Amino acid sequence: MIQTQTSRDPRAEASPSGRAGRGQDIIGAQISMREVTKKYGAFVAADRISLDVEPGEFITLLGPSGSGKTTLLNLLAGFQRIDGGDILIDGKPITNVPTHRRGFGMVFQSYALFPNMTVAQNVAFPMRMAGLDRATSDRRVAETLEMMRLSEHAAKTPSEMSGGQQQRVAIARAIVMRPRVVLMDEPLSALDRRLRESIQIELRELHQTIGSTILFVTHDQSEALTMSDRIAVLDKGHIIQVDRPLEIYRHPKSRFVAGFVGESNLIEAEVLERRGDTATLRSKAGHVFQAGSRNVPSIGKVTVLIRPERMALHDGPQPGTAPATVTSALFMGETLRIEAAMEGGETLLIRCPDTAARELPAPGSKIHVGWGPQDCWVLA
Repeated sequence: MIQTQTSRDPRAEASPSGRAGRGQDIIGAQISMREVTKKYGAFVAADRISLDVEPGEFITLLGPSGSGKTTLLNLLAGFQRIDGGDILIDGKPITNVPTHRRGFGMVFQSYALFPNMTVAQNVAFPMRMAGLDRATSDRRVAETLEMMRLSEHAAKTPSEMSGGQQQRVAIARAIVMRPRVVLMDEPLSALDRRLRESIQIELRELHQTIGSTILFVTHDQSEALTMSDRIAVLDKGHIIQVDRPLEIYRHPKSRFVAGFVGESNLIEAEVLERRGDTATLRSKAGHVFQAGSRNVPSIGKVTVLIRPERMALHDGPQPGTAPATVTSALFMGETLRIEAAMEGGETLLIRCPDTAARELPAPGSKIHVGWGPQDCWVLA
């Protein structure tokens, strides 16, 4: 469903813009959430959440079902009332502002296009509701259709278009008024993988062009990593970590973030020594290895994160490698997915590129795995 909430605002005539550093102005608003709380009986869907979103930023709310991400979006949109705290746009509270006066563009999973209208008429609908003159509306619709690569489809009805094209129309209708804030609730989840990846790239380019602040909700980690300036990871009504995608992926601050955002190997180890930028550790299996010293205490036990694609696969023992026994191996096209058990009982997941020289190892076969200090991170 897609809705575009409009107000009679001259911002509809603002020129397209982008994020700072892109050579264009930013039209996006600053969003501030202060101790926002929402309860459904005894269930706390949002537990005193605070979050600041910068003007023109693309931020993704990422988390499993029931984590509170859609609740936050609904509270920001005005579909639900908060039970505590406040939400501010450019420093002004909007708690008592009705949904239709917030001026947000909104895109949801269901397209909800008018079946009896053409593509151009669907996109023009918010401008007609805002009372803009025909010339302005026609010009803005033409600009937006070109931006979304829909110009040649302007006269078609939704039934004559594919799902991906219909979603582009839904997005076009949400941005045609150049809203300062665009809210997106899992808008790509109904699309197939290849089309979803294509529209992800288009949305990033669109964001750089229009300069609106975008709040995007998804449970798809790849989607969040690909599209976002920053990601807010939620769980059980709390924000667990807010950071740039690279930091979220490489330096998660908890086991939950490490496990939820991408695949991970978590190895329990003991600190043997810290020296300069590296620390020497020993796993339960007795494997001694080095890791970057970030977050490493002087002594004690730690949890080490190693992403599957950072593990190197060797046919025989080499300095710094550890023996393991293959428990499963899958051919996945461009990659091989291998699970193996170390002597200490740890299960490792390895992803390596498929090459002509590499055979898919059989379950029960012996392999050796290794990684460098730059390939593993100690959880804080």
